[in-house]
Amino acid sequence: MSSTSRRGFLTTGVVAAVAGLAAACTTPGTSPAAPQTSAADGPPTEAQPVQTEVVAGGTTDATPTALDGSAAATAQRPGARSLVVLQLSGGHDGLNAVIPYADGLYYQLRPQIGIAPDKVLQLNDAVGLHPNLTSFKALYDSGQLAILQGVGYPNPNRSHFRSMEIWQTARPDGPTPEQGWLGAFLAEIYKTGDSPFECVNFGASVPQALHTTHAPVAAIQDTSTFQFLVDRRLPSMKDPLLKSFSQVASRPAQTMPALQLVASTWQATSQGVATLNSLTEKYRARAQYPNNALGKTLQQVAQMLSSDTGARVVYLQLGGFDTHANEKVQHATLMTQLADSLAAFQTDLEGQGLADRVLTMTFSEFGRRVKENGSQGTDHGAAGPMFVVGKSIKGGLYGDHPNLSDLDDGDLKFGIDFRSVYASVLEDWLGASAPDLLGGTFDKLNFVTTSA
Repeated sequence: MSSTSRRGFLTTGVVAAVAGLAAACTTPGTSPAAPQTSAADGPPTEAQPVQTEVVAGGTTDATPTALDGSAAATAQRPGARSLVVLQLSGGHDGLNAVIPYADGLYYQLRPQIGIAPDKVLQLNDAVGLHPNLTSFKALYDSGQLAILQGVGYPNPNRSHFRSMEIWQTARPDGPTPEQGWLGAFLAEIYKTGDSPFECVNFGASVPQALHTTHAPVAAIQDTSTFQFLVDRRLPSMKDPLLKSFSQVASRPAQTMPALQLVASTWQATSQGVATLNSLTEKYRARAQYPNNALGKTLQQVAQMLSSDTGARVVYLQLGGFDTHANEKVQHATLMTQLADSLAAFQTDLEGQGLADRVLTMTFSEFGRRVKENGSQGTDHGAAGPMFVVGKSIKGGLYGDHPNLSDLDDGDLKFGIDFRSVYASVLEDWLGASAPDLLGGTFDKLNFVTTSA
């Protein structure tokens, strides 16, 4: 190898090492575990405490400057609102969550998995909630839960991948855009020097909804183990390596785009690690969270929101909704996890004084078929309900429940375009221009009490 090639190889190696250390951290001697239940068929299982960290994920050309000592504390601007998006992965059977218990067709089409009328938590004389959604019923009664019925889009797609892509980009037709719908929002508001945690995904990768080339997206699996690491066989090398990388980043020997990127993000990344490591010192839970993966993750979300990390958008997932067989027990378990975890989260936010600044929204890539299958489950369908939780919303039922006698090839017809929900969130909650971000104008639902 020539000396020129060798120098190039070494330079590239240093850049890769620095970028790798800044981008991925994991607890020594542990293996990755996602902070949500599996989206595969079968009963959801409890996840073990998450051990793997990713400091920065997604696609970004943004180069934030370092956070100084006060920036982290003031990153969450006074009165700034945050959006928490919970993805129900696998295709949620909303018909067994928001149940048309007064419609005899429901029981004819679902003789095995239908929920008996006397078990339903009645909302009115036509529809009610799954019996395991008692925490949701309490939120509904207090005006903090909006139930959006029959949400979907024209010409529904029953593919997990394609339908999720549609929901995450807000583009049912045409070529897939480079940015997700939330990524487009973040690109509009991000300014160099803002908190590196303005957008956070709890998981090992960044979902398409957050993709953007103009703002950083942090992918985190556990705030308590978010740290820089070296080979666990050489723990004494950590401090010298960090010092060396810091010197390389602050005084690169050569001007190169890759080195400039590392230099511009190194201090922000270092400050981010320090910020998350200090969260447990400031946060005290104001609610008892259920002992499941979703509850644990939502507690960490509350921890971040209460600690002035600047988080405007937080994204997380609950899997296990692809209920092709033996749905009744599996779905009941998921309903308990969903409602109890979100109710605890809302109680915690109230105790932290943040309840009027946080809105939580759930969605799934599609609903399920109306008629149960031969395995006491349901197959991929179309429209379904969305849940919006918050203190600053107008709780209640929105839209009509889909008509079971007027189906689209066995599927529920949508009554609310999901982009109308996004438009309501973007404009009334986040104060952004929905047409610019969604590529069109959609009627809003007005479930937010006051505009941003």
